[in-house]
Amino acid sequence: MLKNFKLRTKFFIISSLIYIVSLPIVAVTSYYVLRQNVEKEMFVQAQLFLNTIESVRKQIGQVTRPAVMKELPTKFIVEAMSTSFNARGVAERVKEKFPEYTFRHISLNPRYQANKADGFEQGVIQYFQNNRSVSEGTGYVTRDGYEYFYIAKAVVSDASCLRCHGTPDTAPKEVVARYGNTAAFGWGENEVVAGLIVYVPTRLATENTIRALIVFGSLYSGLFLLSLIAIDLVVARSITKPIKDLAETANDISKGHMEREFKVNSNDELKILADAFDRMKTSLNKAMQMLKK
Repeated sequence: MLKNFKLRTKFFIISSLIYIVSLPIVAVTSYYVLRQNVEKEMFVQAQLFLNTIESVRKQIGQVTRPAVMKELPTKFIVEAMSTSFNARGVAERVKEKFPEYTFRHISLNPRYQANKADGFEQGVIQYFQNNRSVSEGTGYVTRDGYEYFYIAKAVVSDASCLRCHGTPDTAPKEVVARYGNTAAFGWGENEVVAGLIVYVPTRLATENTIRALIVFGSLYSGLFLLSLIAIDLVVARSITKPIKDLAETANDISKGHMEREFKVNSNDELKILADAFDRMKTSLNKAMQMLKK
């Protein structure tokens, strides 16, 4: 198929075919690797988000609330002492900077109705309730027609929670006045009572992967083109031009210009060929002299 083309043209065609064949292979492989890395990065960021919210809850429950109770033993200031209230507030502020990340403090019977678990989230809470050795879960879920990666953690009650979530009679009057006497009561100690969950749309991973793939593909194409140009110059100077010079010298000798010499400025196979031509020229010259005699 390539026999009618010049050597340099053959090299260009073969190199182009290698590029055309290799690009899809490199693209698919790179997409898979980049997607894995992007998803891992998203998981780390989502986990960081979730751990931040969980840390806020612990800070309020273990430090701020006891300190406020020490100063105001008969009062319950929701804005300063409620773990869920402060966690939700921090999450809303974090979301302003990272709008793609959605945090929810899910509960089967919440005081803040926006926290009420939907069908999928109810399943998450029930899973944690049925598998007490598991405190964290991850996976994928489709919501409103979009696929999301999620990471969830179980919320387990302790003795300090029972002050507000035991019974309406023993709960602070400020809590009952704000939320009523039916929501989020009847808790016991060491029970899975709620969950923390962060959603990240998978399209974010796809978009980031495609952007990275475009950059990688551009670099690959650019490097391949530069390599092709460099190799083409080497081939032109080290192979095709010396061969062309040898052919021109041989053509001149065949016309009787025996003074011409086969010259090659290298010590490779072309030098071997030039030396062979020189020996042939010497033999031809001797044979012609013998014929003249």
